Amino acid sequence: MEPNQPVGNDQLTRLAQYFDEAVTFSRHIKSKVEEVEPGRAVCRIDVEDVHLNGNGTLHGGVYASLIDNAMGLSVAALVGLRTATIALDVHFLGAVREGSIRCEAEVVHRTRRIATVEAKVRDTEENLVAMGTGTFRIFEKSGNPIV
Repeated sequence: MEPNQPVGNDQLTRLAQYFDEAVTFSRHIKSKVEEVEPGRAVCRIDVEDVHLNGNGTLHGGVYASLIDNAMGLSVAALVGLRTATIALDVHFLGAVREGSIRCEAEVVHRTRRIATVEAKVRDTEENLVAMGTGTFRIFEKSGNPIV
């Protein structure tokens, strides 16, 4: 696939399945893809005891992992090429003890080799509980081994 060609629906479906089923860390934290389209992705985690820190609230690493997953997926869905996170900034805004968290990520800027993404995490009541920005390297190698 050429870098400037849109990613097709079949490829988006395979990409979402890959994130849900083949990425072992995503499976470990029980992250699930809800939506994916070029430049945008939504992922969710249903909060379980294993996700909580010593204070009984969602561990910061869970927020960060969900943000990274959703942002990486949004970039991969846009470019159809292999990508890697090169910077990640997370702001923790609220504590979550139960329910679920949902992260929506959107590519806000892209050059040939770099994409900048922002993400917002909301709890079950739609409260903004975390947000982040990320920078992703786009590898220009033809094709993508995961889609």
